[in-house]
Amino acid sequence: MSEIQPATGFVGYFDILGYTQIMLNNNIHKTAQFVSDTLMNIPRDMIDSLRSPYQSVRPLEVAPESSERDDWSQILDRVSWIIFSDSILISLPFDAALPERDLVQNYLAFSIVCASLMNRCFSAGFPLRGAISVGEFFIEDRCFAGRPIINAYYATQRLELAGCVLDEGANSLISEWRKHLVKKGERNLLDKLDQTTILYMVPLKENQDERLRTINWVVLDTPGFSAIAGDIRDVTTRAFLMHNKIAIPAVQGKINNTEMFIRHVLTNLHRDEAKEP
Repeated sequence: MSEIQPATGFVGYFDILGYTQIMLNNNIHKTAQFVSDTLMNIPRDMIDSLRSPYQSVRPLEVAPESSERDDWSQILDRVSWIIFSDSILISLPFDAALPERDLVQNYLAFSIVCASLMNRCFSAGFPLRGAISVGEFFIEDRCFAGRPIINAYYATQRLELAGCVLDEGANSLISEWRKHLVKKGERNLLDKLDQTTILYMVPLKENQDERLRTINWVVLDTPGFSAIAGDIRDVTTRAFLMHNKIAIPAVQGKINNTEMFIRHVLTNLHRDEAKEP
């Protein structure tokens, strides 16, 4: 038997809010159709769209440098997916010995993948809550183990909204990288980091709130990403009610909290970008 080789990298754990209601309120044929049409197709379609800036350059546009194109494509190739029941596990291994700038690029790619997943699932009526962790893990076929997976799972279970947070370990790492970017004047990477990962007072279970680094899945300047738009209350309520789900009292709080997060991003982050020259 070959020796198990753990990897070091980022792990994202997500579960679908309201999945039990989908199972209870629809027959098995409808449920299977929802899953096959949406959840099973999203990873492939999403990765394809994230490659698009390097696949379709119009004549008057400047093509990305080949090294940048290859790096981005190679990172996306290393993203792995496992979908089981109402849960989605995403991972991205990296070489911890890489220069910090390259490690930040890996994180940015992973955060964009997670943001795109949340965005697309939300619009399809499958709002997700999730968390990102970092460390050593093992994944082979549909078997997996590792503390980051456990940490991401427990961080996910605390959330009272459709959102994705960084657990303590991932937050410490990204905070350290951000400090270094500020010192080095890496404005471009810093801007990208602050667009994809924002600090937010996140509502948790037992009426608690905690200031956490949170993935921005609402609006990103990324090809293939559709910003959340329209009447935010209606859009949010629709996501939680699609597929014959019912907004029982326990769900109303999650709807309100998710709406407030979307409004926060559109009012603050998006407005700040609009002011830039």
